[in-house]
Amino acid sequence: MIRFNCDKCEMEIEVEDDLAGTKHECLGCGDINRVPSGNPETHDANTPEDSKKVDRAEKAGFPSDFGAEVRVQIVRRCWFRSRAIKFALVVLIILLGLIGSIWVPVTDKSFFWLLLFVPMALGGIGLIIWWWVDRLGASLEITTKRTIMHRGILSKSSSEVVHDNIRNIQVTQSFLQRLMQVGEIGISSSGQDGIEIQINHLKDPDNLRKIIDLYRPL
Repeated sequence: MIRFNCDKCEMEIEVEDDLAGTKHECLGCGDINRVPSGNPETHDANTPEDSKKVDRAEKAGFPSDFGAEVRVQIVRRCWFRSRAIKFALVVLIILLGLIGSIWVPVTDKSFFWLLLFVPMALGGIGLIIWWWVDRLGASLEITTKRTIMHRGILSKSSSEVVHDNIRNIQVTQSFLQRLMQVGEIGISSSGQDGIEIQINHLKDPDNLRKIIDLYRPL
């Protein structure tokens, strides 16, 4: 058995020897800890310690993969970059609606023209506001131990995957999204058949995948 203390709450954790090098959740505080290669008292001078292992994350300029869990990055969905053409069309509709709403009373045109132009302007403004609210409704948080998807504004829900358990990371981008450097990312773990974390409209999903890979046992 391997015994070690939690990085966060110092609670003693005991796991089987075959879990050495993996990450294990503390039952006391929920922190994710890396299981050392064995009990300190059983190590000899030639036994490599965790601190001597190559820390790919730290080498790349990110927080260390060892020690207490810390946030690496948190990203929200884009609202303009991911729908640039739609955004431009909606802005055009808003401008036409505003210009028409001014043009009708100035030129003494029929009042019924306002029934066209005013809804155009208000509908376009409402759609942009909705895109902004939708952006705030989801985010992806990457820590040194796990990746967490947060959803909701008034109500909240979350889904997380421990980095050691990640089986597959999917990045999906259309041609236009590749040009705008946005896309969708999906993450599945070895314990589930489907995708557990899936979130779209993220900026530079390929870079997010590279960051997560730094904390995976590749």
